[in-house]
Amino acid sequence: MATQPAPGWYDDGTGKQRWWDGSRWTEQYIDLREPDTQLRTDAGPAVAAPAQPGWYDDQRGRTRWWDGRRWTSQVRYSGQEQDFAGVVVDGRWIHFADLSQPVSEVQASVDSGDALLRRPAFTRAAVERRMFGPAGPITPRTLNRTIHRMVPHLVIGGPQVWVTPFPPERDAEARRFVSWVNTSAQHYRYR
Repeated sequence: MATQPAPGWYDDGTGKQRWWDGSRWTEQYIDLREPDTQLRTDAGPAVAAPAQPGWYDDQRGRTRWWDGRRWTSQVRYSGQEQDFAGVVVDGRWIHFADLSQPVSEVQASVDSGDALLRRPAFTRAAVERRMFGPAGPITPRTLNRTIHRMVPHLVIGGPQVWVTPFPPERDAEARRFVSWVNTSAQHYRYR
C-alpha cells in the first residue's frame, strides 16, 4: 500500500513551497526565492496528483527521495552533519534510521549496557514504548536481549530514547560525539 507524504510544506515542482494537505496540493504557497516571503494563493500545480518522484524536504532537517508513491529510505543531509553508530546530527535535527527529533530536545550519553539496565528511568522508556535500537522498537520483552550488558552504548534521550552499541575501542570517538550532540542541543535549546 502506497503512503502519501505527511501534511507539510514541500517543493511543488515549480520551485515554490506549497502546502500538501496529506492527499493533494492546496492553493497556499510561499516562494522562498522572493526577498519578501509571504503566504500566497493560486490555482496550484496543474496536476492535483501526488508529487512527482524527486528529492523533497521531509520536514525533518533532511531531503528524502519520494518515488512518486511513497517515501524511500534514501536521504541526503546538508554536508555539515556529524555521525556515530548510526546516529546523525545535522543542524537542528538528530536522526537514527527513519526516526528524527529536534536536537534541542535530547541529551546524549555513553554507558555500559549493565549500568543502563539498572536505571529505572532507562527501562521505563521501553515500557512506555519510546525506546528504539538499530533493529527498531525495544520493548520490555526484548530489552535484555537487545542491550548487551558488557558493551558500551550510545544513548540519545529525549521524547524517544535511542540506544545503539559500539565497539569499546571507539570509546573516545563516542565521547566526542556525545559532546557534539549535547553542545548542539544546548545551542538550539536557547535560541
